[in-house]
Parts: sequence; C-alpha cells; structure tokens
Amino acid sequence: MPDYDLITVGGGLAGAAIAKGMADRGARVLVLEREIRFKDRVRGEYLTPWGAAEAQQLGVLDLLRERCAHEVPVIEMGMGPRDLVTTTPQALPGVTFAHPEMQEALLSAAQAAGAEVRRGVTVHRIERGHPAKVVLQNDTETISARIVVAADGRGSSCRKQAGFSVQENPVSNFFAGVLLAGLNIPENLAYFIFNSDLGTVFGFIPIGKNRFRTYFGYPQSAGMRLQGEAMVSQFLTEIPKTFPPAAQLLNGARAAGPLASFDVSESWVEHPYDDGVVLVGDSAATSDPSFGQGLNLTLKDVRVLRDELCKSSDWDAAGHQYAKQHGEYFHNCRTVEGWLRDLFQDPSPKAAAIRERAMPLIAQDPTRVPDHLFSGPDLPANEEVRARFFGEC
Repeated sequence: MPDYDLITVGGGLAGAAIAKGMADRGARVLVLEREIRFKDRVRGEYLTPWGAAEAQQLGVLDLLRERCAHEVPVIEMGMGPRDLVTTTPQALPGVTFAHPEMQEALLSAAQAAGAEVRRGVTVHRIERGHPAKVVLQNDTETISARIVVAADGRGSSCRKQAGFSVQENPVSNFFAGVLLAGLNIPENLAYFIFNSDLGTVFGFIPIGKNRFRTYFGYPQSAGMRLQGEAMVSQFLTEIPKTFPPAAQLLNGARAAGPLASFDVSESWVEHPYDDGVVLVGDSAATSDPSFGQGLNLTLKDVRVLRDELCKSSDWDAAGHQYAKQHGEYFHNCRTVEGWLRDLFQDPSPKAAAIRERAMPLIAQDPTRVPDHLFSGPDLPANEEVRARFFGEC
C-alpha cells in the first residue's frame, strides 16, 4: 500500500483545490508546499465567468467569496460596458482576489477537509510508477502515492524530473503588472483594452479593499523591460498611450506591490499524464497571460481530474482520460487566443488589412468575436468561427 492516495507538489490554486476536492471524497491526501507564507507576486487574480463556474463545480466559489473574493460583474473592452451575468451562459460575474489570500484560503480548506499539509518542504525528485514516489530534499525521505499531482507552476521542476516533453510557441511580447492602491474609482468594473496600432494591451482588475492589479502588455521590440520599483513611473506613463482615459483612472495611484514583467510565450505538454504522475495548471500548460485564462484553465484541470479520479478505481486510466480532455480544451483556448492576437494585437500591415475588413462587421455584430475568454473553451473553435471573426463570411 502506498503512503497516500494522492500527493500534490505545490499548495497554490491547483494543488490546494485538488487536495480539497479529493479529501472531501475520502482520499488520503498530502500537500507539499515550499513556501512557509505566501507572498505577493505578479500573477493572475481574475476568474472570468467560465472560471468562476469551474470554481462553483469544485465547491470553492462560496468559500472564496466568504474569505477573499471580490465580484466584478462588468467588463469594458473598448466597445462599452458588458454585463457578464446577463451575457454569458454561466450567468456569473467575474471574480477577483489577492492571490496570496486565495492561496491561504484554499490551503486551509484542504486541511480542514482532511488533507495533510506540510510547508517549507522542497521536493528533490519525483519517480514515476505504481506507486509513484516523491523524494524530499537531500534524499531524506521518500513518500509514495497512487498518483502524484505536479502543481508547481510555470517553471515546474516536477515536470522536468518526471521526464515530460514540453512544446513551445514563442510570442514576442512582454506582459507587466503591478498592484496599485490609492485610487478613487468604482470597484465593480474591470478594463481589458487592446490597442492594435501599438500592439499593446491594458488590463485593470479591482481585487477589493481599494486594490487594483494593473497589467500592460507590449511588444519586445519596444526596447524596454518594465520591472522593478524604479520603472513604476514609466509603467504608469505607458498605459495611457494604449487607452487615454486610463490617465484619469490612474490619478493618485501608488504601487502597493512589486512591478514585474514576463515573456508571454506559450508552453504545454501534449499529454500531461504518464505512469502515476499528472500535471495540472501552469505545470501542464501556460497560455499567453495577456488573455487572462491561466486561473480558469487551472480550475478546469482540477475539476476534470477530480471527476475522472472519482469515476473509477483505475487511476491510471483516469489520468489518461484527464490528459486527453486537457489537450482538447487547451488547444481550443490557444487557438482562439492566436486569432485574437492576430486581429487585436498585431500592428503589422497584414493584420491592419484584416482589421479594415473585420472591424466594421464586428461593430455591427459583436458576436462575431469568439467568446472563449469569458464563456469557456468548450465553445466551437473551427474554421467557420475563424472565418466569421476575420470577416471572411
């Protein structure tokens, strides 16, 4: 008998959510988390309605609402405010939170459900097999489980240790973000604005308590890297170039956290399960953060994996079923993001010619824009959808 049914390496959104979901169903679960205390870093803090629906199916949406979440029912994308509750099949608002507060809330909920949580622990090695094994720092301890869940993020060391092959799609943009405070503006409205002529994107996400995570995506050819305290003033200066009304929104802003920027290139594992080890969240796949789908995809990974593990005692088969489904919805997500990037974020003459044809049609009928970002990757992403979006039919 293995020591546990399931070990999750990482206690963030993915690790804590799968730990709670399986502990709720009676599984013996161990969470190994490297950090003693979660700290503020620049990362996703916004669930669109389809991500909120995944949280609801996992039974954590109300928990987040009680502990840390802030509802943002309206989105402005440059075409007028959109009420997400009345215009998405999920009939839910956007949900935001401070990332460290979310992590603490879910990890404590996993522990309350019966999962064992160990913090300040570094995993040295993962060994695939039945059972799979986790070896802790300096080979001091080996722990076995029916399945090991690698939930250790974008730079996953578990993925490398377990021998998964990573695919990559280079994207020549940076994405910068900082937490701002001191603003006197509504907290029920998020902004997500593209400037096609500049190839930039601006995101403004209220997370409650007068805190606003603010993002700015820009081409690497701009010749700057917006990160560090000394660059905050330039960050605030660049945003109104993308969206001039942002100058008023940012009046009185002060940084309440670090400014950091990231290469937005995408990476993924074609089949994120093999021989007792399963990848979830950013360790399985990362999409361009300019489109804000990372948290949504993470929760879908967790919900699909939980459901497959609960269907059958054959967890090897369940792992493969999860991986198959993951490949399908991540492919749809990445495909549509590529279309959106081509039309809204590419300043080239070729893209400008497509916009000249497509944008008047979109202005007449906004449903031409694929709604995967807000309504989910289970929507069709076929040639007909693409042609309609680009104004070819």
